[in-house]
Amino acid sequence: MFNYDFTLDEGGVERTEEANQQEVSNRLAKEAVKACAALGGYIPGEDAPPLNNLTRGILESLLTGFLANQLGDDKPEEILKTLNSNSETPYLVWDNGTRAELTDFLETQRSGRGDLDLSIGTEFTYSAHSDELRIGGIFIRIYNQQPTYPIQNAKNFTMDLLTFLSEQSEYLLNLVNIAYSVTIEDRLKHSVMALEALTNVIKNNASVEMQCIGYFRLLFGLLNVTHSPIQKGALGVISVVTRNNECINDIAATEVLGYLLLVLYTIQDSQPQILDTLYALMSTTKIVKEALSKGAVIYLLDLFCNSTSAQIRLSCAELLARMSSDKLVGPKVRLCLGTFLPPIFADAMRDSPEASVNMFESAHEHPELIWDQDAKDRVCTTVARLRREHQNAQSTNAAATWKMPDANGLTNFATPNEFIVGGVYLRIFIANPAWTLRKPKEFLSELMETCLTLMAKEKPNTELLEIGTTALCSLLQAQPALLDLVPSMGHIPRLFRQMGSNVRQTIVPKSAILILNSLSNSSICVAAIAQTECMHPLKQAMQVRKDMIAVACEALNRLFSNNQDQLVKQALDVDFVQFLLTLLEGRLEIIDNPAMTKAQIVKALKSMSRSLLYGERVSTILEKSTIWAEYRDQKHDLFISSTPISGYLTAGTPTTAGYLTQGSSVKVPLQPPPVDKEDTALKPDGL
Repeated sequence: MFNYDFTLDEGGVERTEEANQQEVSNRLAKEAVKACAALGGYIPGEDAPPLNNLTRGILESLLTGFLANQLGDDKPEEILKTLNSNSETPYLVWDNGTRAELTDFLETQRSGRGDLDLSIGTEFTYSAHSDELRIGGIFIRIYNQQPTYPIQNAKNFTMDLLTFLSEQSEYLLNLVNIAYSVTIEDRLKHSVMALEALTNVIKNNASVEMQCIGYFRLLFGLLNVTHSPIQKGALGVISVVTRNNECINDIAATEVLGYLLLVLYTIQDSQPQILDTLYALMSTTKIVKEALSKGAVIYLLDLFCNSTSAQIRLSCAELLARMSSDKLVGPKVRLCLGTFLPPIFADAMRDSPEASVNMFESAHEHPELIWDQDAKDRVCTTVARLRREHQNAQSTNAAATWKMPDANGLTNFATPNEFIVGGVYLRIFIANPAWTLRKPKEFLSELMETCLTLMAKEKPNTELLEIGTTALCSLLQAQPALLDLVPSMGHIPRLFRQMGSNVRQTIVPKSAILILNSLSNSSICVAAIAQTECMHPLKQAMQVRKDMIAVACEALNRLFSNNQDQLVKQALDVDFVQFLLTLLEGRLEIIDNPAMTKAQIVKALKSMSRSLLYGERVSTILEKSTIWAEYRDQKHDLFISSTPISGYLTAGTPTTAGYLTQGSSVKVPLQPPPVDKEDTALKPDGL
C-alpha cells in the first residue's frame, strides 16, 4: 500500500504496466486494499465475505478506525492517497512518523511469522496518538482547533461526549476531597477539552443540542466544580443550548438554576455570558418563577447597584425587565424590585434600560421619584448585604431559596419614611396634585384599594389612612375626568360597607365621607352610588363624625340633585329626611360654617321633593315640619361657597360665611336661645 503514487492516477496521462512499473505498484496497492476489505468483511452485498471481528480489530488498530471504515466504500485510491500523505484532521493524525511506525511493525511481524500472534495487531498504538484524547473516534484537541470540520454523525459524537463527561463527573464534583495528582490533572484537562468540543459540535451542527436533554443536571452541576476552566466550559455548553426551546423546558424541569446564579460571583470575568444565558432562559415562566425563588433578583440588583461595569449594569436592567414582563410571575418580580427601589425604576428598566442606569446615578424629587445620595447608599448597602447572605447559603445548598424581606408594600429601603402607592409618593403628590402622572388610572385604582383596605382593618393606621384619603381627594379634584372610571373598578360598594361597619374607628367614617364627597362630583359615580345601599351607612357616619356633617351635606346636595329616585327611596327608608330636618333645626356649633351647611341641606331636601316617584312622600314629611316652613321659600345659593368643602384637605377652610334670613311669616328672635338648649341634631340614633 505504501508504494502507491497518487500523482500518477491524478496526472491524466496514458500509461501501461509494461511501460510504467509504478502503474503495477498502484494496481497491487489497490488490490491490497480490496483484500483487506474482504478479510474484514467490509464489502457490502449478499455474496460478500462474512464479518471477521478479529481482522477488523487489527485493521482498525493499524489503519485507524477512520480509514478502516472506508474499506467498504470501493474507493481504494482515496484510502491509498490518505495513507501516503500527511494529514491532521479530527478523524486522522497521519504523517511520516506514523507510516514509519506501521512499516516497522509490519516488517517485524513478517520476519517473525512463525511465532505470529494476531492479538498483537489489536494492541498496536501510534506514539503520535498516545497522548491524544479521542472520544467517539475523534481527536478532541484537533477538533477544537478545527470546530467547523464536518462531523459524520454529530448526534452520536454529542452523546459520546456527554457519556465521557458523565464518567468524569464523580471525580470532578469531589475535587475538594481528592488528593491532587497527575491523574486528576489529566481528568481536568480532558474534561475541559470535552466541554469545549461539546460546545463546538452544538454550535456547528443543527439540532444536536437536543441530545443534551436529560443531561442538564450534569452540565449545571459542573458549574459547581472548584476549577474555573471546567465552570467556563460548562457555561459555554449551557449558553449554546439555550437557543432551543425544548432544551430550555428541560432545564426548567430540572430546577438547577441556582448553580448558574452562583457563578455570577465565582467566575466574574464571565458575567456578560452568564447574563446573556439567563436572559435566554427567562423565556419560560417556570424558569422565571425558579429564578425569583432562588434569589436572581437580589443577585441582579446587587450588580445593577454596585457593579463598576456600565455594560453589566445595563444587562442586569434588561434581564430584570424581562423577568418583570412575565405575565404570571412578573408582578411578583416588580413587587420585589419595589421593596428596594422606587417603582419608577421597574418601568424605566422596561422602557429604556440605559435610562434606568442614568436615573440611578442622578438625584430627583417629584411625586413619582425621591432619589438622592442617601437613598442610593441605603439601597446599595442593603442589597450587597442581602446578596452576600444568600450567596453563602446557596454555596452550601444550590437549591436554597431566597426570602424577600418583610415589607408593607407602601415603603421601600430607599425611602423608608415615605408612603408610596401606585408608584407615587403621597406626601409629595399632596403638595403638588397637578403633577402629570405617568399612570393616573393605575394610581387611582391602587389608591382606592389602599384606602379601603386600611378602612377594613380592626385598627387602621390613622396617619396612613389620612394621607391616602387626602391624596385620593386631591387626585380626583385635580383630574376630575378620573371620576367616571371609579364605578367600573368596583370600589363604591366596598366604600359604603366600610363606612357603616367600622364606625367605632372614627377615622374610617371621616375618610369615607371625604371620598364620597369627591365622588359626588360625577353623575356616573352618583348613578353607581344609587345602586348601592348608601344612605344608612352615611347617616351612621354623620352621627359618629359630627365634625364631618358639612362635608356630608355638600355631598348629599350633589347626590340628590342628580335626580336618582333610588337614592330618595333609600333616604325615606332610613328616615333621612327627618334626620336632615333635625340638623336644620339645630345650631351646628361644631361646624365652622353652619349657614352654608344648612343651605346645602335645604337644597338637598328640595331636590328630594322633586323626585317623580317619591317626591310627594318627601313633601308630605316636609309640610309637617315647623322648621321647614322657615327655609323653604328662601334662595340659598348665596350661602354656598364656590370652593368645595373637600378643598379643606389642601387649601384650608373658606373664611367667608353666609347667613340665612328668616321667612316673612316668622319673626326673628331678638334674644339668643337659652344656653342650655340641647342641640337635637347631633344625637346619634341607636349607635
